[in-house]
Amino acid sequence: MSESTTVAPRERIVGAITAVLAQVLDYDLPELTEQSRLFDELGLDSTGVFELLMQLEEALEVEFDTDNLEMAHFETVRSLADFVAAEMDR
Repeated sequence: MSESTTVAPRERIVGAITAVLAQVLDYDLPELTEQSRLFDELGLDSTGVFELLMQLEEALEVEFDTDNLEMAHFETVRSLADFVAAEMDR
């Protein structure tokens, strides 16, 4: 079995967000939780959002509908994971 089929979908999404954030921000992340705030705590900026979305699309094999994007989706790891999960279910 491949890793993607043995890991629960939510865990896979959060894991991808964590990995991609570390790449986009170019530093090792502290203990990241679903409550971690992307802009306030981690230093994500508007240019990083674009790169984050592109890399998440590739990592999770999903295409995001940018018409559905809202700043609220980038408040925390949880809000981003919720958005990604909803997009994957479309």
